[in-house]
Amino acid sequence: MANAAKKTVRKTAKKISKNTKSKSNAVLESVKIRMYRAGTGDCFLLQFQSNGKTTRNVMIDCGCIRGGRNDFEPMVEDIRSITNDEIDILIVTHEHADHINGFASVSDLFDKIRFKKVWFAWTEDETDDLANDLRKNHTKIKLALQAASTRLTGLIKSKHYENRWTDDFQSALMVESKKHFINSLSQLNALNFNNTLGVNKKIPSMVELFEKFNVIKADTEVECLRPGELIKNISALPGLRVFVLGPPRDMELLDTTEEHGESYEKREKASSRDFAFAAAMLNDGQGTSILPFEPEFEMQSDGIKTRYETKDTWRQIENDWLYTAGSIALRYQRSINNTSLVLAFQFEESERVLLFPGDAEFGNWKSWHDGLSWSIPVNGKNKKVNAEYLLNNTVFYKVGHHCSHNGSASTLGVEMMTHEDLTVMAPLSFKKINTGWLNTMPNDILCANLISKAKGKMYFSGDYRQILPNIKTKRVTVTKTNEEKLVNLNKEYDGSHFIECEVSGK
Repeated sequence: MANAAKKTVRKTAKKISKNTKSKSNAVLESVKIRMYRAGTGDCFLLQFQSNGKTTRNVMIDCGCIRGGRNDFEPMVEDIRSITNDEIDILIVTHEHADHINGFASVSDLFDKIRFKKVWFAWTEDETDDLANDLRKNHTKIKLALQAASTRLTGLIKSKHYENRWTDDFQSALMVESKKHFINSLSQLNALNFNNTLGVNKKIPSMVELFEKFNVIKADTEVECLRPGELIKNISALPGLRVFVLGPPRDMELLDTTEEHGESYEKREKASSRDFAFAAAMLNDGQGTSILPFEPEFEMQSDGIKTRYETKDTWRQIENDWLYTAGSIALRYQRSINNTSLVLAFQFEESERVLLFPGDAEFGNWKSWHDGLSWSIPVNGKNKKVNAEYLLNNTVFYKVGHHCSHNGSASTLGVEMMTHEDLTVMAPLSFKKINTGWLNTMPNDILCANLISKAKGKMYFSGDYRQILPNIKTKRVTVTKTNEEKLVNLNKEYDGSHFIECEVSGK
């Protein structure tokens, strides 16, 4: 870690609770939740209220797919204005650009804000061997995908495909299909905020990045949280407790994004071939002997090699093997989503819960139900609670992964959200979104279910008039009453760069 900031990597809730300065011990009674709306991406400000006044500010992420300074500047200026340049806790869920690129775009503005604490997931703990191994592997795959994308994009620029298929049947269609694939791969890789090599081929850690973003300063406390922790009795959030649900420390669960029985199919785990691909792309300092296949398949005869280089050129696969980058990129992006820091904020007296899952996919959701439990005082007695209890008491849900089909678990998630006061916010906007995401976002069944459970109290960061038609399909039913409620709530913020709701803690 760099020495610019005071970094305190804490392992237990007891340690997290120590040495926190208080500006007021008044119990927090409600929260105003502001969702900013530059495009598809997460940026939330939670202003906790006591006696009708804001006494605590918690910020979660700041990003938007393909967002730039013009998108983030009005958002951050608004945050500065209503927080007086002071954030008690910043929560960074995971490393994807649509959650953190705002910090880079307007780092000069963030330099003016005092961040007292920054919370990351355990995956950013540089004293944790498992976290270090995970980041090392992710770095290798990330750089390989970037290299593959660069090579394939170069083929488009050089008109390689037009020249190769000039006389082929439906050559134009074949060229366009390759361009579509390569552009989709580039969009996936754009989610990786930082692909730039540092010294010794090391991509900077998230902590190092946030120092560069002027967020982590000399007096900022940095804490990396683990699943199963219970953060309580901290003056930063009087009257609240925070449950850490994810990400899991089980590598198999981190690699699991879909599973039969949750309306999803289980995907393939990351395999050794991913790292063989990475070795071939990056050469790993071993020269040109690294190949994307076993040595016995390499041609040994110079005559045969010359034939395919000069005569039967259509048989060449010198670029075709790069197309496996597509499936690898999908697996990689989903595994990064599963590293999302998942937190449940609970008002102690009422037991009401605010759930923020980042972009957690199924393996992360499933892990909450695999042995996690906490002991809390209820009516003067200790009560053992679990993830189902937290879901049952959820009165606010930030929809995971922008309303995708695999960003919210079904039976282990949404179906357990049974509280009658549920309010939902979804950071989804067609203003800025990856084109490939339009096939899965919003998922009609998920959104219709959430609209029903919330009785219409569902907000979108994007234009509800564009999003609703994609939810009201033949597969689902949205009642007129719930639709009218949703439209009226969202319509109030037409033309605004944020949407806000207040959630009671009583």
